[in-house]
Amino acid sequence: MDLISTKIFVAIIFGIWRFFFGILPVKLDAFLRKWEETSSDSNTFINEKRHQQVSCYVALTQSFGGGVLFATCFLHMTKELFLSVEEIKSIWGVYTEYPVSQMIIATGFLFIYFLEEFTHWAINNGKKKKCAGKVADVIIKSISSKSSAKTLRSSINISPLKTIATIEEWDLNEKNKELMEFGYEEETFNTPEKNKKPDEFLNSPLKTNLCRTSSARSRHSIKEEIDRANFAVIAEEQLSPEDEDSLKKQEQLMRCVMTIAALSLHSLIEGLSIGIQKFKYEIWYLFIAVSIHSASILFCMGVELILAQTRIRFIVLQMAALALASPMGILLGILLTTSDAARTPKVSVATVIFEGLSAGIILYITFFEVLNREKERRVYRVRRGLCIVGGFMLMALLQYSESKFEKHGMLKYVDESGNLTATIF
Repeated sequence: MDLISTKIFVAIIFGIWRFFFGILPVKLDAFLRKWEETSSDSNTFINEKRHQQVSCYVALTQSFGGGVLFATCFLHMTKELFLSVEEIKSIWGVYTEYPVSQMIIATGFLFIYFLEEFTHWAINNGKKKKCAGKVADVIIKSISSKSSAKTLRSSINISPLKTIATIEEWDLNEKNKELMEFGYEEETFNTPEKNKKPDEFLNSPLKTNLCRTSSARSRHSIKEEIDRANFAVIAEEQLSPEDEDSLKKQEQLMRCVMTIAALSLHSLIEGLSIGIQKFKYEIWYLFIAVSIHSASILFCMGVELILAQTRIRFIVLQMAALALASPMGILLGILLTTSDAARTPKVSVATVIFEGLSAGIILYITFFEVLNREKERRVYRVRRGLCIVGGFMLMALLQYSESKFEKHGMLKYVDESGNLTATIF
């Protein structure tokens, strides 16, 4: 089996592997329901004791995957990137002591860090705007007329943090306008000053007192309307089960879509890192490392979706999308490394950059998602530690066997003069 056939075979196996572990919790759910004869609309698909057992197995699997990724980053990907950068330097005739490979890895690390921060900021900002808009709508319905609602709404949207001050200013202006235009002609002003001219009336003590009274009442009424609006929003959320269920479904759908997008991008990059490899043993090495990690992640995600009572059809579609992401990345790597247009020094540099960025991304996931999550757990500490060491030792042994195979396989690149010749592809 040649290199391209190996990559295609790995892509097919990888897709089946990921889909199997993603859909496995659904099958376990059906099996446990049938075994325990529980209702299909039960809130928990297993009892408390078995739930603890499943949580223990999941934690141990994730710890093992963390050790695998830890070894993959430092024992394999950083070394391969360093060798690739040295080959690029020799091709371009660049001789520098600057740590180029480490710089590329750090760039990938920072890229995924700021991308995640931006995603969290966008989600939180959207929630705040939605909440502020809902409160503003209730206030507008309470204190504004149809002719002025649009103006007030635009004022609120311009500065959400100054909603209260904007509403007070708007209401006071409206009251003063009405007072200036019609106040001195109303029959309620049964005073000798009502017959004064408009200019004299505006400067009279009566108008000043009326404005102060109107302003005080306006401030008082505005505060009451704001409090009433806040209570109305809370009451609406508490007293409308249909709206609450609809909002929960929308939030769940948005959360699942964001999760699918993030994991799909990560899986695509993982597949790309496999597809751009130059030797068969590198393909199988990364396949084993990424498979163990992705299997634990997809299984845990499936368990969370089952516990959240997500529809089975949606789970299947989600896992199918995640399963296809890695094979697509492998196929993209094949196209990148086998096309005639890709066999150029510039594309070789691009390939090395992608390889370094993927190494930085996997490094970020290893420390900030896998190992950090395992460190925060307060149960199964000894067993989790042993699993992390076990995953690291497994990949260390594979790296040792890879080094021996690499030393044996690279002998054919030594020419008669004793110089080592290698190509990027």
